[in-house]
Amino acid sequence: MYPDSRQTIHMGVNFLFSPMPTINMNSHLRFQQSLVEQGLDFASASIDGQAILVIREAPSRLEIKVAGLGQPPFGQLLILAPSVGCSLDLLTREAEAAVRAFEATWGKERRQIISSDAAFRDLYETSAEHAFQELWEQRLGQSAQSLAILGRPVLGGGLRFVMPPLPDEVEPLQIEVKIESFLRDTKKLFVETQFAWPAPTSPGAPFDPAGKLKQLDDYIEHVVTSFLVGGTA
Repeated sequence: MYPDSRQTIHMGVNFLFSPMPTINMNSHLRFQQSLVEQGLDFASASIDGQAILVIREAPSRLEIKVAGLGQPPFGQLLILAPSVGCSLDLLTREAEAAVRAFEATWGKERRQIISSDAAFRDLYETSAEHAFQELWEQRLGQSAQSLAILGRPVLGGGLRFVMPPLPDEVEPLQIEVKIESFLRDTKKLFVETQFAWPAPTSPGAPFDPAGKLKQLDDYIEHVVTSFLVGGTA
């Protein structure tokens, strides 16, 4: 596996908060205006029941969703760069601008974040003919013959790790990492890394998308990538 070959194909950060924002045509129009004032141009904006969706196509795709959901009622702020072409620096700036636009529209005095999460999906080039071969034989130290018991060729496969919060964490963090061969190009490894912060924050605490995205990216760069190349603690 070539650690410097990392290509991010999806990034996103998501917040659930209380109280639920008022979603109507008035707030829909105010949010659009606030986004423009923050320098965020967009291609389309729509409202569907209790959800507002804003989409920007160029220079890279960006999706911003504000919604009311659940019982008891919560609000959601979801910011996604769901395709290749957006850098972490760009998404960070745009996520911060989206948060400022959200707060200009709905305020922040009474808000409390209930939980939040973030995810990256990355591709890595491998030196093997099949990425699962590299993962199975080189990283896990298994023989190719050990798969013969399955009775047919293995098209793809991988690993999944779910790691709960540590007892002494000030801000509890759950981590999930999926590593598997990329079926559309089996010479590549597909890695999805998710962080979830399940504990509510204190009322009025900031969204801080930049801090969450950086924390996740640092973990990928220093921990996940090290694991992929065979590193140990």
